[in-house]
Amino acid sequence: MRYMKPALVAASLFIACMSTANAQGVLKAEVIRQSFAGNTGEISGQSGSTFVFWAEDGSQRMQKKDFDRDVGVWRITPEGEFCGTWKKNRNGIESCAPVIDLGGGNYQWGNAKFRILLGNPKAL
Repeated sequence: MRYMKPALVAASLFIACMSTANAQGVLKAEVIRQSFAGNTGEISGQSGSTFVFWAEDGSQRMQKKDFDRDVGVWRITPEGEFCGTWKKNRNGIESCAPVIDLGGGNYQWGNAKFRILLGNPKAL
């Protein structure tokens, strides 16, 4: 076994911790389930905000800025990808992607950046 000086070990651990603290983390399946189910996502874009409520039963409801609404279903794969299907949007084709924690209560799924609002404040 190779011996490292204590100062070198401490410096290596400090660098490793700093890299981890600033890294974007992919959320695990159970964390997504606990964070999303029963809550609303607010996706901010150039044309305004879109709100999506993820019900605990796996259904989802969306309202865009212009009050256009859609319904669908969501699920999480065992690998931790969040998947959603809408009745109107994306021609009903399921889309899956990992959820990335950007820090500060902000997340990213595919190209969409969003934050979680507790409960169903938009009554979707």
